[in-house]
Amino acid sequence: MLNADALKQLKDLKSDIRSTKEFAEGRVRGSNGKFGFVVLDDGREAFLPPPEMERVFPGDRVRVSLSEEDKGKLAAELDALLESELEHLVGKYVQRGQGHFIQPSLPGFNRWIFLPPKARGKAQPGEFISARINRHPFRDGRAQAKVASVIGKPDMPGIEHAFVVAQHRLSDRFDDAALKQAGEITDRLEAVVAGRKDLSEYGFATIDAESTRDMDDALAVSPRDGGWTLHIAVADPSSVIEPGSPLDREAFRRAHSQYLPGETLPMLPRDLCENRFSLVEGELRPALVLHVDVDSDGGLGESRYEFGAIRSQHKLSYEQVARFIGGEDSAVPEAQRDSLRALADLSAARASYRAGHSLIMEDRPDYEIHLDEQRKIARIEKQERNVAQRMVEEAMLATNISIGEKLAALQQGCFSVHLGFREERMGEVKSLLKETVPEYADRDLLQLEHYLALVKFLETHREPEMQYLLTVLKRMLRPGQLDNKAGAHLGLGLGAYATVTSPIRKYNDLHNHRVLRAAAEENKAETLSDEQLESLQDSLMRGRQANRALEQWLYAQFMQDKAGQTFSGKITLVNGAGLGVRLDDNGIDGFVRLNTDRKNLPDFDGKHLRLTYNDKTYQLEQPVTVKVSGVDVDKRRIALELVEAEQPA
Repeated sequence: MLNADALKQLKDLKSDIRSTKEFAEGRVRGSNGKFGFVVLDDGREAFLPPPEMERVFPGDRVRVSLSEEDKGKLAAELDALLESELEHLVGKYVQRGQGHFIQPSLPGFNRWIFLPPKARGKAQPGEFISARINRHPFRDGRAQAKVASVIGKPDMPGIEHAFVVAQHRLSDRFDDAALKQAGEITDRLEAVVAGRKDLSEYGFATIDAESTRDMDDALAVSPRDGGWTLHIAVADPSSVIEPGSPLDREAFRRAHSQYLPGETLPMLPRDLCENRFSLVEGELRPALVLHVDVDSDGGLGESRYEFGAIRSQHKLSYEQVARFIGGEDSAVPEAQRDSLRALADLSAARASYRAGHSLIMEDRPDYEIHLDEQRKIARIEKQERNVAQRMVEEAMLATNISIGEKLAALQQGCFSVHLGFREERMGEVKSLLKETVPEYADRDLLQLEHYLALVKFLETHREPEMQYLLTVLKRMLRPGQLDNKAGAHLGLGLGAYATVTSPIRKYNDLHNHRVLRAAAEENKAETLSDEQLESLQDSLMRGRQANRALEQWLYAQFMQDKAGQTFSGKITLVNGAGLGVRLDDNGIDGFVRLNTDRKNLPDFDGKHLRLTYNDKTYQLEQPVTVKVSGVDVDKRRIALELVEAEQPA
């Protein structure tokens, strides 16, 4: 046994060693192997060897000691677990010998988690399950999980949908209190409508896809001297859903209606969003009615709003309206024709105005997925956007721009902001600009005025070099976000933007209705806190991730029997490993891997997002012809091979 002096010396030695180490904090990132990395707070990245990676989960926040390896690379040794947010897992129940595990479906998570005998419930090997972590390896030595529920068997029709809903914690059921409140709304709506002015005289009609049932806006246009007045009636759930009520809490938790292939998870109970609030043809409904003056050159004039009631005259489809505007014989009722012609003229004027004063998003095709009885993809239809969709889009934009300005003046509301380039990419942005348009390199491109001028300059110069520079720069933009303060939306080229036209589908629109109602009554609505905005953003992000995950799973199944077939496509991703390609016919993404031969590696130019391989250069948006070389359904991966490519100009 060591005496007191020896123990003190050993303690001092450990303290001295510890004081010479560099410690840092960061977040664990997994890999395709058993190793991982720690992304440090200062932006550096440190390698985490397999034995250390076994002690943590991807996403854990840790403190590590750092050491320098070959060629200056950092290696990390775990010192402390600071935070672990991983509580919920979904995956496949697997058995190996006497061991029972969950094989998690989580990017960067490449190990199985043990399921003790008493934690398995009624789940059976081979089933997809949802589980909760009940032992963390850093604290307890070996990770363990407990089965929370059985999602289903792999051959169950719709298992992909059920799995993705569980994986991304989407809500597919409403609690009893919310359903009870929903059941009581009918009588309340009748009382609300009875006490409101009927504004149906404007001649409203809905214009949506044929299959749409949650119709939250109806349109009408009337002529005026020097232009038109756009009238938009928007469904009004704010009249009977109070903040903090059970329905409000459920709507907030969902944040928006989630449209998955072949399935909708509504923000409000289906009877409300598809019936009681929906602007159903011939039914009197409470509505927020907005009137926006539009000048003949497309500029926006005065706008005003009122809460009333409307009866939509007709339910029109995009196809009906497009045929009518195109001069074809169609079933558009006579009473709607003058309004639709005026809406077409207004839309053209607005598009022209925005092209000169703000930014217009590039028109891209949509792809409609049709499922069979097993809820697998039967076919995918490519759909180019038609004139009716652009007419409705311009009407919605005009309304939301006008309301954004009103809410900015009130200094209240939930705004959609887009702050432009990622700050950490500004060095690359300026370096690229110095090569081609140096006069813009020193401007403050996070300001609307300068960002708008740059994009307009690049858009109007049709040289391939300018167009490609714009393509690369767009890859360095940050995503849009919600904010309780008015801010620029650089993506649209606007000073302020807030949406109100989808309150039965989007919670931020419902909130903005409440702000407008309070202002009309000379009151002030409650402001959404930073925490609430963060929660809404998280729900929106999970919804997008779920949709991508489900589509990629279904796509992989759909492409399984197409190995060897050839498709045309465009390059959407360029990195050191190869090229991401989106197929023209169906919108499916696959990857061309080019780094498999260590003796013939591609030359990747990360600054310009170009890759050179076998003396050919590839870049974003470049047309290519590819062949399906393999599909891994379990990993949702579609492997492609290059057949030929058009060289960039």
